Amino acid sequence: MIEVEDLPNIINSSLDEVIPDVDMEKYPNEAVAPGTFARSVRLNRLGIIVDAFYGDVDATNQKIIVYSILLFPNTDSFSRYSVDDYQYYITNEYEYETIAYLMMNPVDIGTLKSFLVGE
Repeated sequence: MIEVEDLPNIINSSLDEVIPDVDMEKYPNEAVAPGTFARSVRLNRLGIIVDAFYGDVDATNQKIIVYSILLFPNTDSFSRYSVDDYQYYITNEYEYETIAYLMMNPVDIGTLKSFLVGE
């Protein structure tokens, strides 16, 4: 049985599994920085880029960047009645399915994890 005192540690270790520390040596050079605010075009949700890697190659033989994005709960008035929109969600999106908001400074992923755990 899970004790209430252990819950922050369990959540924190779960977040470490879902949002691992980024290995910048393997991170694509042309990818936007981890912590950058981004929108998934496919899911129409705002989130933060937590990782990037090379996926498939396109028709011109260029590597396609795939972003792992932590999507925030959708809180607009039209989605109030959908349970799925109130959950955080990790998705992998191709670079052409992602809008990155470069005019805002990236978020510190460690601080974000602390906030999600409630520390």
